Amino acid sequence: MIDGGEPPARTGGGRPPSARAILGQRSAAGNLDYDRVLFFSDAVFAIAITLLALDIRVPDLPPNRIDSAEVLRAAGPRIYGFAISFVVIGLFWMGHHTMFRYITTLDRMIVRLNLLFLGMVAFLPFPTALLSASSTRETLAVVFYASCVAVAALLELTIWIYAIRGDGLVSADVSPLLRRYFAARLVNIPVVFSLSIPVAFAAPQAAPYVWIGALVIGAVLRRVMLRDKADETDS
Repeated sequence: MIDGGEPPARTGGGRPPSARAILGQRSAAGNLDYDRVLFFSDAVFAIAITLLALDIRVPDLPPNRIDSAEVLRAAGPRIYGFAISFVVIGLFWMGHHTMFRYITTLDRMIVRLNLLFLGMVAFLPFPTALLSASSTRETLAVVFYASCVAVAALLELTIWIYAIRGDGLVSADVSPLLRRYFAARLVNIPVVFSLSIPVAFAAPQAAPYVWIGALVIGAVLRRVMLRDKADETDS
């Protein structure tokens, strides 16, 4: 139940509440149901990152070619894939952590959207392995990876947009400026990874530079928004 663990109250005449009333129940921060959503989310992030690391294995090489340098060169694509996806999933987790600091009440829709988002996060090790399988960064692998990341990022953004447009889902202390600032942070990843898809069709090896640009753009954007927020506070 999304109601803090309390059984649904009965209406007048001893009749149970309607299905609409049950589905509309909410869970506030501090309740067991609210905490279970966050604990489950953190577990999914941890497992996804662990699966990334498990994909880094010592490659099979002929006995006469086994040496540290050769092993590192052969494992390079997998290490590259791990590094990219570790950063991506880490950014998703940081955004999720911050988002649920502001979202203090959950309803059924947020729980469903969160599950969809976590499903994409849990799926990311597969496109990562596909991306790492070829040192030449084949077009299909790059496009598929960028598409999966973009979909996951859009789902995370959808959670926030739904929450700030809902009634009482976000803490009243969260100002309109902070709501816009955080939305701008979340929109960075889906935009950049979506834009990298046409780049991948032309030059697959150039797409990762677009992804790295996402980090730079995001850092600059955060600085500008924080500066504007500080100016508004001082005024």
